[in-house]
Amino acid sequence: MDRMRRGLGRREDLDILIDVGDRIGIMPGTTICGLADGAGWPVKTAIRKFRDEFEAAIKSGAKSKYARSLAASGAH
Repeated sequence: MDRMRRGLGRREDLDILIDVGDRIGIMPGTTICGLADGAGWPVKTAIRKFRDEFEAAIKSGAKSKYARSLAASGAH
C-alpha cells in the first residue's frame, strides 16, 4: 500500500493485498486477536469496488497527496 501511495505501485500489488486480506483470520483460533477476521475487509472491499481506479493510478504513477515516508511520520 505504501508503494502505491508513493506512485511506485504495480498491478500485482492489488492481488497481493487481496490475497493477504483473504488469509487474515481464515481459520478460527489461528490468531489471538478477535478482530483479525475483519482487518482486511476495508482494503479488499476498496480494491474490489474501485479496481479500475487503482489500476489507472498505478499506470499513471499518481502519487497520493498524503504520501510521506514512514520514517518522516515517526512509524517504525
